[in-house]
Amino acid sequence: MKRQEYQQQNNFNYALLLPIFLMLILSVWLQYWVAYYDQNDPTKQALKQLTFVLLGTALMFGVKYIKRDIIWKAVPWFYVFSLLLMGSLYFFYDPHMYELTNTKRWLDIFGFQFQPSEIAKTAYILFISKELVKYNKRVPEKDIHTDLDMVKKLALYSLPLFFLMFVQKDFGTSLVFICVLGALIVASGINWRIVAVLGGIATVLGGTLIFLVFTDFGQSILSSLHFKEYQLNRIRAWVNPFEYATSIAYQQVQGLLAIGSGGLFGTGTTGVQVYVPVRESDMIFTFVGEAYGFVGATAVILLYFYLFFQIFYTGIKSNSTFNIYICVGIVFMLVFQTFENIGASIGLLPLTGIPLPFLSQGGTALISTMLALGLIFGMDSKA
Repeated sequence: MKRQEYQQQNNFNYALLLPIFLMLILSVWLQYWVAYYDQNDPTKQALKQLTFVLLGTALMFGVKYIKRDIIWKAVPWFYVFSLLLMGSLYFFYDPHMYELTNTKRWLDIFGFQFQPSEIAKTAYILFISKELVKYNKRVPEKDIHTDLDMVKKLALYSLPLFFLMFVQKDFGTSLVFICVLGALIVASGINWRIVAVLGGIATVLGGTLIFLVFTDFGQSILSSLHFKEYQLNRIRAWVNPFEYATSIAYQQVQGLLAIGSGGLFGTGTTGVQVYVPVRESDMIFTFVGEAYGFVGATAVILLYFYLFFQIFYTGIKSNSTFNIYICVGIVFMLVFQTFENIGASIGLLPLTGIPLPFLSQGGTALISTMLALGLIFGMDSKA
């Protein structure tokens, strides 16, 4: 009996660790070569990325050993803390990043640029998951009225977060939160009529937004709603990239040329020739496509899908509704970011500035992702 308990306590999910380990190694490798081609110090860039990898890995293993009941009790406080961090940006934003981007999204902590919205993603997933579990226990016999009340409650809890995202002008990250909320609502078994109505509303809003972008009257409305010119240009560049190849669509067109030049097997790491702006971050996948071709890009995508499967499988195996909801939220957070980033790189979607999980430059994004994965590693059959 003691031996069995010892084995359960020391059980480690190596199947989940494998894709994460490969992604982290690939991230350091890619950052080295991207810096090399951009005539930056490749060693410095690789070491910087490696530092974030090590910090994220330490945090992941630390979170793994936090007891589930402690996490359960800390969830609302973690969510409030993340909101306070985001609210503090109004007063304590990083002036250097504000000068570069004209947005207040980063804090400067001892020279480290920190983006609170990345931490808020994990906090939001935990909070919504807990509320849904409490609802399932509180209302065993559900109907459309109780489900509607729950959706209203979730919307109310989400309001401060989306207000802060609106103030920070971070439309791309807002879409991540919307995707996570939608996925958790569907996973919780909310009445299909409510889901259909919400889906219809989202479709109408999306279509209306696209319509407004391409009319002078609509653009004036969007401007009054604090949409910036660069955000509108991203839509225009997405629809007609080669029409604006030397101006607002330069990044997209260069990305398409880079991926196209990679062919089936790529030009090789030392054969990259097409310059793509910001390829260390938003456009990192274009480097993969050019250097390693269709085969290499497909391998990276398959690695992502394997990771998503392992996260889902871990949640289901845990036999815990709370864990399953957490896994659904984390998977759809990563799926949306991956789909949007790669889609933008190959011209299927407009650019939103969303990084590619693991591979893009950005310490906050990587560390917060590792934080979320630490929650997955902490799941077991007794959770």
